[in-house]
Amino acid sequence: MSKNYYHILGVSSSATSAEIKRAYKRLALKWHPDKNPHDSHAEERFKQVNDAYQVLSDPRRRAAFDLQQQYEQQRRQAQAYATPRYHHTRNPAGFTERHYRQRPKQHTHFSRRDLQIILGGIILTILLIIGINLGWGKIASGRAMTLARQAEQQRLWQKAAEAYSTALEYKPKLEEARVRRGALRLGYLKNPAGAIEDYTVALQENASPPAAWYAARGKGYLQTKHYLKAILDLDKALSLDQNLAGAYLDRGLAHLQWEDNWSAAAADLSNYLQNLPDSSALATEALLYRTFAYFRMQDWKKAWQDTEQALRQDASNAKAFYLQAKIKLAQGDSASGCRLLSKAAKLGFALAVDEVKDQCARLGLKTLKSKKSLKSR
Repeated sequence: MSKNYYHILGVSSSATSAEIKRAYKRLALKWHPDKNPHDSHAEERFKQVNDAYQVLSDPRRRAAFDLQQQYEQQRRQAQAYATPRYHHTRNPAGFTERHYRQRPKQHTHFSRRDLQIILGGIILTILLIIGINLGWGKIASGRAMTLARQAEQQRLWQKAAEAYSTALEYKPKLEEARVRRGALRLGYLKNPAGAIEDYTVALQENASPPAAWYAARGKGYLQTKHYLKAILDLDKALSLDQNLAGAYLDRGLAHLQWEDNWSAAAADLSNYLQNLPDSSALATEALLYRTFAYFRMQDWKKAWQDTEQALRQDASNAKAFYLQAKIKLAQGDSASGCRLLSKAAKLGFALAVDEVKDQCARLGLKTLKSKKSLKSR
């Protein structure tokens, strides 16, 4: 029996030349040896596709192939009619030869014992699955916690957070993993929204959460600029533990940034400074925050004293010179203000650079004009 080239190309015997060509291109690309290296089956199929196209793309060869197919089909039909389907069979039995008997009825309902066995099997299966899951979850979560602690020791913060997340996938109520991930998100990964989510779940699931958790969530709200929520959380933290120095700083910053209560901000920053060494960089930064609170309260004396103390701790603090300049300008001393702005600008404080170009340039122009008018007189 010859090959059916139409079947090889996947087209009907009435396909047009264009259809045959499209089918050939598709199959040739599919079975090409370059696309199927070391594949003997693909190589054989490619040869068959090529042979089929060579025949069917030539009108004369295609006509000869069609005649051959038609002849083989007629020959098969003739053989089918000439060959009897069954051999050595007898005629069907008559009615008198057939015997019938009643089949006994089969009961298809379940007995109580059957139901008990099935129900017991289902319960045992469920208990087995639960036991396996609990055991595997405990093992997997424990391994993830070990990896997380090791990553934290190596200061691999992202890897540690991912390991804590894996532990929480197996044990969602694992408090340590959730709180530690929240601390990493807040302190190192710059993800305060994720930290808020973690601490919120921890606070909800713990009947008596520690003050530090409220303080941490308050810090997250501060970083996301939800100042009222930050203040409420920090109030709660300090009501539980008045020794949380960082909570005073964060609440003071929340008041400053929300601009709702300058005196409360100054009081919180004062409480924070009581717990810090005077020479620390954190103390210097807190002094300048308190300076801004005093400045907004127009308490020029206290604001100036804080900047002076900050400069004693850091003589090249550009922010301190800038705040001193703002104090002098607010008091009407433009010359001293511009001189201090110039110092801050030379130290690289961007706001001071812009204000020197704007305010002090105009002041210098006015001074020059006044000198010229005096000379003319």
